[in-house]
Amino acid sequence: MGRIVLTYDPYWPMLDIDIVQGNFRGHGVVYFTINEVSEFMTSLKAYPLERAMLSLKSPGLLNISVFPTDGVGHLAVRIEVAEDADAVEFARIQLRTDYSGLSRFHNQLTLMAEGDLNEIVLEEKG
Repeated sequence: MGRIVLTYDPYWPMLDIDIVQGNFRGHGVVYFTINEVSEFMTSLKAYPLERAMLSLKSPGLLNISVFPTDGVGHLAVRIEVAEDADAVEFARIQLRTDYSGLSRFHNQLTLMAEGDLNEIVLEEKG
């Protein structure tokens, strides 16, 4: 089972990302800018979801894409992270979720953008 942990430091608008899937782990740190994240948050509310993408590249790398995997409500969240935006090596995992998990992630991300939440944990649905 995979897991994503996003930790936000509002004093230095930085987002710390840890990803885990089995024995595989990755880490990255990026600036968390509300303007770039707001469009992604809006796209997460679409039903049915086609594809939602977010890319933040400073000083590290964070790419998040969410997309359907079938026609019955199963979704995938693909995360890529790297310590450096220009890194050749990066970590990528893909987690299974559904619309209820995505809604919870959207709500938590909104609270984080408003400064009301410092950590989000998204765990894979089995």
